[in-house]
Amino acid sequence: MESYRVLVLVLAGLGFLGFGLWFLIDPIVPLAAIGIRAEGPVAATEFRAFYGGLELGLGALLLAAAARPAWRRPGLWLVLAANGGIALGRLLGIALDGVWVPFFAYALAWELGFAALALAGLRGGRPQA
Repeated sequence: MESYRVLVLVLAGLGFLGFGLWFLIDPIVPLAAIGIRAEGPVAATEFRAFYGGLELGLGALLLAAAARPAWRRPGLWLVLAANGGIALGRLLGIALDGVWVPFFAYALAWELGFAALALAGLRGGRPQA
Protein backbone atom coordinates (compact mmCIF):
# COMPACT_ATOMS: atom_id res chain seq x y z
CA MET A 1 0.00 0.00 0.00
CA GLU A 2 2.85 2.41 0.71
CA SER A 3 4.20 1.98 -2.83
CA TYR A 4 0.76 2.82 -4.18
CA ARG A 5 0.52 5.95 -2.01
CA VAL A 6 3.97 7.11 -3.10
CA LEU A 7 3.05 6.55 -6.76
CA VAL A 8 -0.19 8.57 -6.46
CA LEU A 9 1.62 11.40 -4.65
CA VAL A 10 4.47 11.49 -7.16
CA LEU A 11 2.18 11.44 -10.20
CA ALA A 12 -0.15 14.08 -8.75
CA GLY A 13 2.86 16.18 -7.70
CA LEU A 14 4.42 15.99 -11.14
CA GLY A 15 1.07 16.88 -12.70
CA PHE A 16 0.74 19.99 -10.56
CA LEU A 17 4.39 20.92 -11.22
CA GLY A 18 3.99 20.53 -14.98
CA PHE A 19 0.79 22.52 -15.10
CA GLY A 20 2.32 25.19 -12.85
CA LEU A 21 5.44 25.53 -14.99
CA TRP A 22 3.34 25.77 -18.14
CA PHE A 23 1.38 28.68 -16.69
CA LEU A 24 4.40 30.31 -15.11
CA ILE A 25 6.23 30.46 -18.44
CA ASP A 26 3.39 31.76 -20.64
CA PRO A 27 -0.09 31.77 -19.12
CA ILE A 28 -1.88 33.45 -22.02
CA VAL A 29 -1.19 30.70 -24.58
CA PRO A 30 -2.62 27.73 -22.60
CA LEU A 31 -5.66 29.79 -21.65
CA ALA A 32 -6.30 30.71 -25.28
CA ALA A 33 -5.95 27.05 -26.26
CA ILE A 34 -8.99 26.18 -24.14
CA GLY A 35 -11.02 29.23 -25.15
CA ILE A 36 -10.29 31.69 -22.34
CA ARG A 37 -9.40 35.20 -23.43
CA ALA A 38 -6.94 36.96 -21.18
CA GLU A 39 -4.82 39.87 -22.33
CA GLY A 40 -2.10 42.08 -21.00
CA PRO A 41 0.49 41.99 -18.26
CA VAL A 42 -2.00 42.20 -15.37
CA ALA A 43 -3.80 39.08 -16.55
CA ALA A 44 -0.49 37.31 -17.19
CA THR A 45 0.77 38.15 -13.70
CA GLU A 46 -2.44 37.00 -12.02
CA PHE A 47 -2.51 33.70 -13.91
CA ARG A 48 1.20 33.16 -13.27
CA ALA A 49 0.57 33.63 -9.55
CA PHE A 50 -2.52 31.48 -9.20
CA TYR A 51 -2.19 28.84 -11.91
CA GLY A 52 1.59 28.89 -11.88
CA GLY A 53 2.68 29.58 -8.32
CA LEU A 54 -0.09 27.75 -6.51
CA GLU A 55 0.28 24.68 -8.71
CA LEU A 56 4.07 24.68 -8.18
CA GLY A 57 3.57 24.87 -4.43
CA LEU A 58 1.07 22.02 -4.44
CA GLY A 59 3.33 19.89 -6.62
CA ALA A 60 6.37 20.48 -4.43
CA LEU A 61 4.41 19.67 -1.28
CA LEU A 62 3.06 16.44 -2.78
CA LEU A 63 6.54 15.33 -3.82
CA ALA A 64 7.79 16.09 -0.31
CA ALA A 65 4.88 14.06 1.10
CA ALA A 66 5.84 11.12 -1.10
CA ALA A 67 9.35 11.17 0.40
CA ARG A 68 8.18 11.29 4.03
CA PRO A 69 6.11 8.36 5.32
CA ALA A 70 4.38 10.46 8.00
CA TRP A 71 3.20 12.94 5.34
CA ARG A 72 1.75 10.41 2.90
CA ARG A 73 -1.80 10.19 4.26
CA PRO A 74 -2.08 13.99 4.69
CA GLY A 75 -0.67 14.33 1.17
CA LEU A 76 -3.38 12.02 -0.16
CA TRP A 77 -5.98 14.16 1.62
CA LEU A 78 -4.52 17.15 -0.22
CA VAL A 79 -4.76 15.31 -3.57
CA LEU A 80 -8.37 14.38 -2.79
CA ALA A 81 -9.34 17.88 -1.62
CA ALA A 82 -7.58 19.78 -4.41
CA ASN A 83 -8.65 17.59 -7.32
CA GLY A 84 -12.09 16.89 -5.89
CA GLY A 85 -12.68 20.58 -5.23
CA ILE A 86 -11.58 21.56 -8.72
CA ALA A 87 -13.83 18.87 -10.25
CA LEU A 88 -16.82 19.95 -8.16
CA GLY A 89 -16.28 23.58 -9.12
CA ARG A 90 -15.98 22.62 -12.79
CA LEU A 91 -19.14 20.49 -12.67
CA LEU A 92 -21.04 23.27 -10.91
CA GLY A 93 -19.85 25.76 -13.53
CA ILE A 94 -20.92 23.45 -16.35
CA ALA A 95 -24.36 23.05 -14.76
CA LEU A 96 -24.87 26.73 -13.93
CA ASP A 97 -23.41 28.19 -17.10
CA GLY A 98 -24.52 25.50 -19.55
CA VAL A 99 -21.14 25.35 -21.25
CA TRP A 100 -19.05 22.47 -22.48
CA VAL A 101 -15.76 22.35 -24.35
CA PRO A 102 -13.74 19.21 -25.09
CA PHE A 103 -11.05 20.30 -22.61
CA PHE A 104 -13.52 19.73 -19.78
CA ALA A 105 -13.60 15.99 -20.50
CA TYR A 106 -9.82 15.71 -20.14
CA ALA A 107 -9.73 17.94 -17.08
CA LEU A 108 -12.54 16.04 -15.33
CA ALA A 109 -10.93 12.70 -16.12
CA TRP A 110 -7.71 13.94 -14.49
CA GLU A 111 -9.42 15.56 -11.50
CA LEU A 112 -11.91 12.82 -10.71
CA GLY A 113 -9.30 10.17 -11.48
CA PHE A 114 -6.79 11.55 -9.00
CA ALA A 115 -9.50 12.12 -6.40
CA ALA A 116 -10.46 8.44 -6.75
CA LEU A 117 -6.83 7.29 -6.62
CA ALA A 118 -6.24 9.31 -3.46
CA LEU A 119 -9.41 7.97 -1.86
CA ALA A 120 -8.29 4.42 -2.62
CA GLY A 121 -4.94 5.15 -0.96
CA LEU A 122 -6.66 6.58 2.09
CA ARG A 123 -9.02 3.61 2.39
CA GLY A 124 -6.10 1.18 2.39
CA GLY A 125 -4.37 0.00 5.55
CA ARG A 126 -2.64 2.40 7.88
CA PRO A 127 1.01 3.09 7.05
CA GLN A 128 3.56 1.20 9.09
CA ALA A 129 6.15 3.16 11.04
